[in-house]
Formats: sequence, structure tokens, C-alpha cells
Amino acid sequence: MASRYPPNTRARDVDRANTSALLDAAFGDGQINEAEHRAMSDLAAESRTLADLDVLVSDLQRPADAPPDATPPHDSTRHWFPVAVAVAAVVAAVGAFTLVDSDDAQATATPVTEQVDFDSVQPLVVPTPSPVTPEGMRLFLDRYRAKFGNLIVDELSLYEAGHASLERALPLEPNRVVSYDYRGGFTLSGTPTSRKVGTPTFDLSTLNLDRIGGTVVGAPVSLNVPDGKVSHISFDVVDDDGPTVSIYVNNEFSESGHMELAPSGEPLSIYPFGS
Repeated sequence: MASRYPPNTRARDVDRANTSALLDAAFGDGQINEAEHRAMSDLAAESRTLADLDVLVSDLQRPADAPPDATPPHDSTRHWFPVAVAVAAVVAAVGAFTLVDSDDAQATATPVTEQVDFDSVQPLVVPTPSPVTPEGMRLFLDRYRAKFGNLIVDELSLYEAGHASLERALPLEPNRVVSYDYRGGFTLSGTPTSRKVGTPTFDLSTLNLDRIGGTVVGAPVSLNVPDGKVSHISFDVVDDDGPTVSIYVNNEFSESGHMELAPSGEPLSIYPFGS
């Protein structure tokens, strides 16, 4: 469902309804099966952006009477503004000629407006902290809550390179799981798959971020990895230990170690390099 809006534009109810209509049509003509239709319709209902909706229908054939794509409102200023600028330029030129041609006008130099080279202006880039830093973890959790309305996840991995991957159950189908990639925003990764009902989940709201963040900062030293850095942090549910936070550290010599924490930040186990 291509759109002339940017992909991160917030979706309206009518956009979600149009996507659901395309899914209904695709199910009706055999492009998707019943399970796919049910799962993708649920995803359409919870989608926040046009990109979330587009990924659901981008590979579908659209019927001739499909609803129109979302388009920006018509901006009439684009038509009259250049004309107004031209008229203003003519008026200014006539006024300048009259002053110069006057008998009692003094010969003065007319200042020239300096032209701005917009191509040479550097864009302002606001750096985003890595998800494996304390600041990056807080930012990720804030965006996750804004996207999904809660902090429940089946599995989550945060990477030093600036991205994350996760799995969570569909809102109304606990026997279906869907994967997302995170790179400043959330995008679907593949189609929903089966999930065992009753699969234990990790409530990220139980994390003691202050304590865990401090452990992350000191992890290279604690794990005896010289000049090491945290490569990734995983959050999942281990049968014996329950919800577990795993911190992995390595360096350029492939020396590595990892440790496991409870959501409270209490150490569960540590595996330093060389042990």
C-alpha cells in the first residue's frame, strides 16, 4: 500500500480500515489463507505507522476497486507563491529604477542581498545512544511502550551496533508470535508463526535499570576482557532461573565473557574470559 507520505507517518483509522479491506480481498481470492488473514488483520488493527501497514500488503495483488493510498493534502500555496514572488520582484525593480533616474537622486550603491547556498548547510544530526548503554536502554523501553502499549516480550536482544530484535505474541492470539526489528523504529520481520500457549514472557517494566546499567558499564572489567565492550544484551526467560538478563562482552582479539542477572540486577552467574 504505497503512499506519498513518509513511511514513519502516523496511520489513521481509515488507513487501518483500508489495509483490512485489502486483506479481506486477498483472503477472498486465495492470496492468503485463513490463519494469515486472521494474524495480519490483528497486526493491521494495532499498526501505528503507514510503514507498519505497508509491510502487510506490499506483496499482495490489489483489486481494481481498492481504496486509494494515503496522500498529503493539496497545498495551494505552491501555485500562487511563485507568482507572488515574481510580482514582488518586478515592483522592487521598478522602484529602484525610479530612484536612480530621479534628477535629485544621489548616486548610492544598492546593497545586494547575499545568496545562501543551502547545499553547503550541514544537517543537524541528533545522536541516538546505543541500545546497550543505560541511556539507550531507557530510550528503547520508552519507544517500545509507546509502540505496543506495554513492556511484555517473549525474547529481546539489544545490539551495540544500534539495532534490536524481538518476539512478542499477537494481542488477541496467544498461539501466534511475531518478530520485529528495531532501528530507531519498529518494523515487522517476517510473518506470524506458531507459539506455544502459556509461553513465559518477560515483563521489561520489572527491570532495575539503575543497577543493571551500572553493571553494564563495568562489565568489561568484571568479565576480565581487556579493552572489551558490550556487544549485546539479551532478555529472555530461562526455565530454571526465570527472567534473565544476559550481558556479552568481547574485544578485537575475540576474547569474550558473559554474565547473567535477574531483572533486579542481582548477579546469577558470571563467566569471565580465561575461566
